[in-house]
Amino acid sequence: MDEVENALKSMESYTILLKGAPGTGKTTYAITLLERLCREDTKGVYISTRIDPAVLYRQFPGLESRVPPRNIIDATQSEFSEAEFQVLYEDTMSFLRAVYSLVAEEDVTILIIDSWDAVSFQIGRENQMSIEKLENSMLDIARKTKTRLLLITEYSGERKLDYLVDGIVRLDKEEIEGRSVRRLFIDKLRGFLVPHTSYPFTLEAGRFTRFATPATELGSGRHRLIKRNDKNSYSTGIKDLDMIIGGYPKGSFVLLEIADDCISQSYRPVLFHTIANFMLNDLGVIYVPEEGSYSSSVKQLLMDYLDADILAKNLRMPTISEKESEDPSLFKVDTLSSILEAYMENHFEVYEELNKPVLHVLGLSMLDVHTGDEIRRMLSEIVSWVRTKDDLLIGILRPSAKLKNEIREMADIHLRFIPISGTINLYGIKPYTILYNISPLSANAGGEYHQLKLTPFL
Repeated sequence: MDEVENALKSMESYTILLKGAPGTGKTTYAITLLERLCREDTKGVYISTRIDPAVLYRQFPGLESRVPPRNIIDATQSEFSEAEFQVLYEDTMSFLRAVYSLVAEEDVTILIIDSWDAVSFQIGRENQMSIEKLENSMLDIARKTKTRLLLITEYSGERKLDYLVDGIVRLDKEEIEGRSVRRLFIDKLRGFLVPHTSYPFTLEAGRFTRFATPATELGSGRHRLIKRNDKNSYSTGIKDLDMIIGGYPKGSFVLLEIADDCISQSYRPVLFHTIANFMLNDLGVIYVPEEGSYSSSVKQLLMDYLDADILAKNLRMPTISEKESEDPSLFKVDTLSSILEAYMENHFEVYEELNKPVLHVLGLSMLDVHTGDEIRRMLSEIVSWVRTKDDLLIGILRPSAKLKNEIREMADIHLRFIPISGTINLYGIKPYTILYNISPLSANAGGEYHQLKLTPFL
């Protein structure tokens, strides 16, 4: 919304065409935009051909204080309208006179017409010349009165009006991997640089909220302990995720699947909050990183979440370096190519040293050097151990991993991370969930601690 909002704030008589099929969120977007602009003494008018003003105020609490009833105009042409203010028209001239009087006398600076289709049909009656005259005259009024104009349409095709307006914003609702996704596309914004032409968004709680946090900027920071009263599960370390899936059952295999290599590290804040919460609960973590990641580097990242003494006490990771193995958190293995075999051989010793319930984290790309039978054997042994001990196993599955389908079948919890227009999102396969966007919790909500917010695509 920022690019469009900036354009309307910066330019007088700027005109935007808002396109979208029914149910894509056009009215909610327009009202949210109107509210934001009216916070700065901008006078806005909303002309509706289909929504009763009373319904609009119920849908958007607080709107009435910024956009009073006299600025919500009923243009439904209904004989039974109870609205305080109406626009009645029969032809082009009567409509244009009504609009001109409204914006000129009331000193209106932003005008929304919802929907332009209904107005043009009422006037044009399939007469293309009448429609084009109406469109040209409407834009001329906007220029002469220095009014920002937003026209809402359900027509998705190209037409002459597209070339006349300054901007075109399009809302779309689609399915990605069986989950509903809403996206805003900026097809045109004359005179302004558009760094991103599309953004996912949600209509949660009847409000338009754009997701704009890049997958690479989820951030990090000290983790606040989350304790669970449920004796049968562990916390995910993220309050929203605990609410969505109910935590991770003890003795379970949790699969975090990365749908695309372009977000190969972006899942880590989710994983690191789980790891941090385990250790703050004085539980152990044995972490075998993914191929290409070094234990010392991963530990350094974890120090953003936890103090060094907690890591030394509760974290164990393999390393091939003699020098690094002096670190109490790292244990020595011979070669990285056989790191999982070394993990299996050293597992019991490390487990006994920790002497507490353990979260096992495995980068499953480490399995790829082995044959299919070896992978099945080792993974089955680890899963069986975890189930027996009421520990927790989290596996990281990349797109190129071997035996992906078999590994998916073994998992008790299966979460999948996908990128959408540069943002990072997840959904549950086991259990089934809708799609959620992942973003950092605001500083005011999180205080000095870092936490993640999961917002549903609705």
